[in-house]
Amino acid sequence: MSIALDTTVLCDISQDEEQEPRVMVRAESDDADLVARAKTGDVDAFELLVKRYRNEVFALAYHFVRSREQAWDVSQEVFIKAHNALARFRGDASFKTWLMRITANQCKDYLKKRRLETVSFDDSRLAEDAPSHVLPPDRSLEAEEIGAAVRKALGKLSHKHRTAFILREFEGLSYEEMAGVMNCSIGTVMSRLHHARRKLQKGLTQMGFMGADS
Repeated sequence: MSIALDTTVLCDISQDEEQEPRVMVRAESDDADLVARAKTGDVDAFELLVKRYRNEVFALAYHFVRSREQAWDVSQEVFIKAHNALARFRGDASFKTWLMRITANQCKDYLKKRRLETVSFDDSRLAEDAPSHVLPPDRSLEAEEIGAAVRKALGKLSHKHRTAFILREFEGLSYEEMAGVMNCSIGTVMSRLHHARRKLQKGLTQMGFMGADS
């Protein structure tokens, strides 16, 4: 059964140029009911799910592609893919976790398609928001210099390690939530995150941004 998805319901995604998109925490009490209705062909039910999670999807996509226009494109593709795959959603994980997993995979495909091996982070935000344990303590360094160094170091991480770092350090997801999104065990999540942090620190050290004993 084919249902026409009205992508105009995505149009309320914040386009405020002065603020970063942030993941919003929202109750999922009636997700199961909306999913069940959407599976029967209820377009309104699926559009309610889109409205509920469009900001979360957009925020996660933005952290990967670092372009509002590209994040918008990715978001639309995510909801189209989710809609087309809805019949296969079994509810083993929450709908939100399933949707975030689709988003992470779509970002990977999007970047690979454009032959991008790095995540183009905004330099000024990296200097301000990047986790303190992976940045040098000297905040007097120019924002663009720090941003370029972190961008280069992140670009050397594999997608799975970069995803773990972004989900934890920028999105603030718990290990359990990360496991759901990345479709792996919590132990694997912790291992990937540990590897990502060590590789990032090593890269920054080699570029002279951190001491060898950091």
